[in-house]
Amino acid sequence: MRVPAKGRFEIRASDSALNPHLAAALTLAAGLEGLEKQLDPGPSRGYDNLYEGGDGAQLLPRDLGAAVDAFEADPLAKAVFGESMHATWVDFKRAEYDEYRRHVSEWEVSRYLRQFG
Repeated sequence: MRVPAKGRFEIRASDSALNPHLAAALTLAAGLEGLEKQLDPGPSRGYDNLYEGGDGAQLLPRDLGAAVDAFEADPLAKAVFGESMHATWVDFKRAEYDEYRRHVSEWEVSRYLRQFG
């Protein structure tokens, strides 16, 4: 999240691949947890390119597998989703990622069959 101007907040880590209802629930819970625990968000990074991560900023997971691992380990996610929904979501997304990893794309076929075939 960033605050580009007084009274304006932007949450830019989300994209259209998420479930908007579940993402909103978890985002609101994270914000409330930060307020309740008076967590320090750290200094403003302004318009720095956070994709480079050179300033010690924690990078977002690079793929769905790493994102599922982070979600599974997050106690706030488990509290917001509930034990059963959390476990079900982890299983569902892990299966989706495993299916994706087993898929052989047209790019891979055309590149590697010619190179090694």
